[in-house]
Amino acid sequence: MFEGRKTDNFTMRITLETLQNIIGPNGLRSILNHAHLQKYIDNFPPDNDDLEIPLQDVHILHHSLFDLFGKKGVRCLQICVGREICRIGLEKRSGILKVLQLSARILSENQQLHAVLEKYVEEAEKRQPTQLGVPRLTLIEEEKCFLLVDRDYHMSHGVVSDEPVCNDIVGTLQYLVEWITGHPHKVEEIECRAMGNPADVFRISKRAWNSQK
Repeated sequence: MFEGRKTDNFTMRITLETLQNIIGPNGLRSILNHAHLQKYIDNFPPDNDDLEIPLQDVHILHHSLFDLFGKKGVRCLQICVGREICRIGLEKRSGILKVLQLSARILSENQQLHAVLEKYVEEAEKRQPTQLGVPRLTLIEEEKCFLLVDRDYHMSHGVVSDEPVCNDIVGTLQYLVEWITGHPHKVEEIECRAMGNPADVFRISKRAWNSQK
């Protein structure tokens, strides 16, 4: 599954920085020791988009969080990580920011959501490429929502759970759709490979959270 697969330095760096900001340097050190990832202690990856981080490292890091914090504790932590990856990515990758800001001025809200989710798919395919031989992600538009189907996300691989586990993507999508529209939309993982489903599926409501009944 992970042999030879890489992800980008930026994602791993922001993950480590966010964890350190939430639980402190000593807490992060404990997590990295538990995960046998001591090579990242006081040695974060550079702030660039090069694919140099073994995907296995990211997978092990996140699942060490499950071991140490349990399902309930890790969910909030991983959502925070996902939101921060998105927030800082938008701030530091000005090319992405400008394209999305332009779309926000000329498109309807529904079109904004479609455009920003398509951009997410494009970036995710670049930052965590798959070896399946088919696109990793598919965006589907339905009457009341968008469905984002991820066939090869590392988080749910080799995991058995009675609830979804890809909380970081939920956080990223939450931040992304709120940023583009100006208000929150409900985002939930409705299928997960950890639960026996064939893919991880995320539902993004077209209606703003405060307008839903």
